[in-house]
Amino acid sequence: METNSLAEKLKNVSFFRDLSEESLALVRERMVRRTVPSGSILFRKGEQARGVYVLVSGRVEIFRSTADGREQVLHTENPVQSIAELPVFDGGPYPASGRTAEDCELLFLSVDDFQRLYREHPEIADAVIRNLGQRLRALVGVVEKVSLRSVPGRVAKAILEQAERSGAARKGGTFVLGGTQSDLAHQLATSRESVARALGDLRRNEVISTEGRRVTILSLARLVDIAQGEIPPQPLPRA
Repeated sequence: METNSLAEKLKNVSFFRDLSEESLALVRERMVRRTVPSGSILFRKGEQARGVYVLVSGRVEIFRSTADGREQVLHTENPVQSIAELPVFDGGPYPASGRTAEDCELLFLSVDDFQRLYREHPEIADAVIRNLGQRLRALVGVVEKVSLRSVPGRVAKAILEQAERSGAARKGGTFVLGGTQSDLAHQLATSRESVARALGDLRRNEVISTEGRRVTILSLARLVDIAQGEIPPQPLPRA
């Protein structure tokens, strides 16, 4: 990767955005570029942190395993984004596992280099704290979505969130569901079969219609009610 291109990508990461050109050059010198195939484990929950990753291309899933052996995807990282900075910052182990969901290009900065960098540049520590605050808010939302809702409610909430991100949160709004039913099941700590049943109930209740992964919202009000647990998502009587 060319030096100028690498510098521009690093400036997209909040930690490095306000660094001087001289300081940024020091970061570049210490970064190790890695190309990692899809499905590779970058780190596992409980392992001692080795360093910080910067995702340049591809997609990385941060996940944990539930007590019954299922995986729950806590969040998905997209470029350009730092990964696994919390344990480097506090000295603890990784709180979750990380896996490449696609072929990825990553930059790696060791624990020692990263700690030296933020000690010499307080603005980096400030950016880390802001970033961790954003992640905490996102994880609180994950806990609420998974622990306080039925599976149909979780699925409705996930559909509503994707519709809002795509600008399709309205009656007649159409968007493409991100990922497969298995991906959605991983995010919601349930099974693919449960997701399929919930989607089927939403279709039979004429809350949504689907064509492949394309979703059309037929009743935004009912989708919101189900997502918030206001009404039970019972299927309509069959003839």
